[in-house]
Amino acid sequence: MWFLTFQLLAFLLNPTPSRSEEDMTATILSALEAATVFLRDSYNDINLDGVIGYHMLQAYLKGVLKKWEWQPGFQPARERMEHLEAQLSTWIDQAKRAVEQNTPDYYRMFAPALSPGFWKIPHQWTQTDPSLAPSLNNDSGCLMGSISDACISHLLGTWGEGAELCVVPDYCSDVMTKLGCSSYSLSHQLFYFMFADMKECSNPLFLNASYYKNVFCASMKQINIDSEKRGSLQTFGDLFVENILFCGMSGFSDFYKPRWLRMILSWQKPEKGCFWMYGDGRQSSDQNSGEHRQGLRRVRRQEKILKDGCASHNTGVAVAALGGFLYYGF
Repeated sequence: MWFLTFQLLAFLLNPTPSRSEEDMTATILSALEAATVFLRDSYNDINLDGVIGYHMLQAYLKGVLKKWEWQPGFQPARERMEHLEAQLSTWIDQAKRAVEQNTPDYYRMFAPALSPGFWKIPHQWTQTDPSLAPSLNNDSGCLMGSISDACISHLLGTWGEGAELCVVPDYCSDVMTKLGCSSYSLSHQLFYFMFADMKECSNPLFLNASYYKNVFCASMKQINIDSEKRGSLQTFGDLFVENILFCGMSGFSDFYKPRWLRMILSWQKPEKGCFWMYGDGRQSSDQNSGEHRQGLRRVRRQEKILKDGCASHNTGVAVAALGGFLYYGF
């Protein structure tokens, strides 16, 4: 009797989705299905950053399936998503083995981030406070790639044989809490706090995690808005989507704007399923240095350009961000 009552309440509290919700859900699922086909065809070539993005997506899909369990109106989409999640799981496992073989040292450093259940999705939502965003400086003394790797590996316990978890060296504490940084330096300060959340680190630094995440995401949202106003998303698209992904996964719902969703979807190559956010396509596989790197201050994010004009990191952040839109709803 109690079970039937619970089912009735679930039905009454979770009405049938509107046509707009159904249409947008179907659009996102189609994009993710195409991206999963791309992973199937490219798992030997995609890099670790791309695989992490797909792993984040998997966490979101599991969350959506649980969320829709008692929503009868979503049943057709739920069945479609169950099939997608099963396919995704198969090809993520293949991609993980390929990354381990192709870049064993890098894989060992970040292997925990590819373990089942590592990525935890938000269950409470808030919004950024624009007043918390500091003035952005010239990035002097801000985060660089090798430091980002080292600091995250200290949280993961992969920095040495028998290393402890959640270790915070002084240089990490200093650089990860420096205010006024921008671009990838800024997004990877937030990424560091996300890793601390996933590992449930109790170092005193993380007692103020909520404050720092609020400050970082207020700045990251302003960067996205400014990029829109300048019409520079064809240059800053990768960072734009990374900001949505990281702040969305940190529980900031104001990054899930319909127009930002449409922008992400527009960067997918429908015939391949991958994503490309480098404008006119002249980005090359060795452009992790030079003018592009200096302009965007790339931090740890290592792009890998694949055949047919596909980008590994672009695709990873895009599919994970789309998973966030699907989970948050419309």
